[in-house]
Amino acid sequence: MKLTKLQLENFRNYAKFSYDFPSDKELIVVVGPNGTGKTNFLEAIYLLSLGKSFRSLVHDDLVNWENEYLRCTAKASIDDEDCSLEVFYSMLPTRRKNFKKNGVNLKNSEYLGNLLTVLFHPEDLNMLYLNPSLRRRYMDIVLSQTDRNYLLSLSKYKKTLKQRNALLAQIREAHFNNLNEAALLEDLAAWNEEIVKYGTPIIEKRLEFTAFLNKNIEEIYSSISGEKERISIEYVSKISNPSALPGIYFEILSARQRHDIFKAETSIGPHREDLAFYLNGKNICASASRGEFRTLLLALKLAEIDFIKEKTGKNPILLLDDVFSELDRKRQLHLLKSIKGCQTIITTTDLSEDLSELNCEIQNFGG
Repeated sequence: MKLTKLQLENFRNYAKFSYDFPSDKELIVVVGPNGTGKTNFLEAIYLLSLGKSFRSLVHDDLVNWENEYLRCTAKASIDDEDCSLEVFYSMLPTRRKNFKKNGVNLKNSEYLGNLLTVLFHPEDLNMLYLNPSLRRRYMDIVLSQTDRNYLLSLSKYKKTLKQRNALLAQIREAHFNNLNEAALLEDLAAWNEEIVKYGTPIIEKRLEFTAFLNKNIEEIYSSISGEKERISIEYVSKISNPSALPGIYFEILSARQRHDIFKAETSIGPHREDLAFYLNGKNICASASRGEFRTLLLALKLAEIDFIKEKTGKNPILLLDDVFSELDRKRQLHLLKSIKGCQTIITTTDLSEDLSELNCEIQNFGG
């Protein structure tokens, strides 16, 4: 899987921009000072891959100043076949997003997975120790790219969760006002079945992904650090035995029903679960150094590449945003060695000697 051409219109600082990727080089190094659009270049590719930004939840932020729309288009070689991809977003007269492959309009769920990417940028370190929502988002991005059924289950789960929570609030209000709850409780039983139906495959796929990481990440970590460390990853769930899905999921959900009504929110399920990372048996949040966090993140991203390859049979495109500033020379060299076979775009403010000696395309931004 390789990009051959990128064209941007009204995207961030690019009013009009076009770039032809070299056919004979897998590594493209984008060099320039901060503020020249290097990260925007990667962000546009990410948008073409996942239909959203890794920097902003608001699509209006992506539109070039004083314009009303953006268009990102790419030509790519996928399975030795040429294809074109397009993401269009308009603010006026109404906010509208549109996806195309080879000129044909697609739903977001149909579009996702056509251009596989792995992103690595300094803020990824936050994912390892900040809010669990960041780790859930990480799992969802990887699994949605590799499994369309996962994406569909996730979409239906979110809608069902919203409806169940609204019903819980209705039941609570009825209870406090001494109104008849019977009909509402019957509806709740039906929503319980729906939420288990869509939540079960999400948990199963996340457990499978966690098992893959556990199988591979320790060896990758040791090859980077040169140290024999015990690395383990745990999928953290309030469901006491996730391997016994879906029966136990329904039982626990039903048992917590009164609690959920009182809180007017669903207290268990994929939206509440997490990943925990352990180094030599200790949670990294309590014991790891900055260097160990960096090594673990790098190992996680390399394992992610292997997972995508195994699930899809394709090499993802790697987007490395200023990662060399976060890695020492040893880790830099290991990363460069490990990514062979994948088209890779690296942004950097300074062209290191190791990079300049590689067979790479150097693109200078901002002089």
